[in-house]
Amino acid sequence: MSEMHSSAFPSAEELGNSLLQYDILEQIQVENESAIYRARQPALERQVMIRVLAEPPVEAATRLMERLRSRARLVHPRIVAVYDFGRTHSGHLYLITEHVDGRLLCDLIRERQITPKLAYTLALQLCDALSLIHENNTLHGALNTRTLLVDRDWQIKLTGIGMAENETGELSWLHEAQSSVGNDLYALGAVLHEMFGKEPLPADGRISRNLPPTFAAVIRRCVHAEMARRFTSGTEIKEALISALRSEKQKVVQAEVTAPPVIPAISPAPVAKVPEQPSLGSSAPPRYAPGRPPAPVQRAQPSFAKKLDDFLWSCLRASLHLMIFGVAAGILFVSYLLKDKIIIGDRETATEEPAFPAEVLGKLPDAPMLPERTSTQISKPIELPVADPFAKLNAEYQNAVQNEASAALEKVRLDDLPFIQKELQRIQSGEPLPTTDEAVLPASLKRLRDDYRRQRAAIEK
Repeated sequence: MSEMHSSAFPSAEELGNSLLQYDILEQIQVENESAIYRARQPALERQVMIRVLAEPPVEAATRLMERLRSRARLVHPRIVAVYDFGRTHSGHLYLITEHVDGRLLCDLIRERQITPKLAYTLALQLCDALSLIHENNTLHGALNTRTLLVDRDWQIKLTGIGMAENETGELSWLHEAQSSVGNDLYALGAVLHEMFGKEPLPADGRISRNLPPTFAAVIRRCVHAEMARRFTSGTEIKEALISALRSEKQKVVQAEVTAPPVIPAISPAPVAKVPEQPSLGSSAPPRYAPGRPPAPVQRAQPSFAKKLDDFLWSCLRASLHLMIFGVAAGILFVSYLLKDKIIIGDRETATEEPAFPAEVLGKLPDAPMLPERTSTQISKPIELPVADPFAKLNAEYQNAVQNEASAALEKVRLDDLPFIQKELQRIQSGEPLPTTDEAVLPASLKRLRDDYRRQRAAIEK
């Protein structure tokens, strides 16, 4: 803190002598054009923030008052409230606002404390607050992660509304923001990009590949280079975020419906299953209701492309079966024609006696003829293909992973969803299960992997 800045604004004790209704606790920040103090209002038993402003130019004083009046009319739970504005006995302008016990959003993002689920909740709150600002014919002008606070209840609070950055990057009331609704919405897209992608939006507007696929399209439209293709309000962005999450849930449900059925192996009569009891605080009914048949499952009708794909696969399977049958029949027919010429020797004499008569070889005319075998010729048994003992286990594991993905979307567990989607892709591509799990693997998916390894080890024994 320089001496020039300190002398331009009153100390905490001097400000307390001018504002007797407040107990000035400390001076927490001094800048070129303002100083910020933390104070307490004993009459209402609450803490407040007091910003003391430098004297504005005469021609800008009237416009400053209009902007402050517009700012004071913004009343919303997600916007920092303005309590009072005036001039002290010593002639300093002051602005009293709500005190928020929280931290800057940029610091929480840097510390990796903003999870995808929390980012989704904060994004909806931010859209609501920005929509209210625009509906009151006001512009934010300085929206970024450094003007957004997150309180101890993980609720967002907007600050800096109506302020602008000066030449030194300081937020100031003495400068009017050169902004518009489109610029505020672009800034909102940049904030969403930093929350979901954990990195600032590049200057060229290209979004990061680390964004969740569910929200990447929404953020891309927020920061699109063409103004005509961007959103026109914060309400539209909120609806797009909700729609994106809903469509992702429908994709998981559709994947469960179209999954191939599992053919159970022949086994003894199953033991009666005990109905699962719902957890405390849950209103969902038990999955198996005793004494009552389960409700019919409504399955979606396959599309034309799905029907065509199934038909082509059926034709391919039929042609493969016919080809295998033809090859097997040909081998059997040739074996029948050559049954009198092919002699399979005993294991003890197989290395001593030739396998064919001398006239077949043709190149050894003086070789003696072997005596004709009178013993019954031994034919090699045909080996039948053995079914994959892990097919049922793999299908059950795939269904379990799909159910876990549906549960993650239903409970908005967006942190687990990328790992579950990657696991489904690995299963569909036929890749084997890795022997070791990643450290960041969700507990639910790690439990499914451990069950699968345990059941597979039991089958191998």
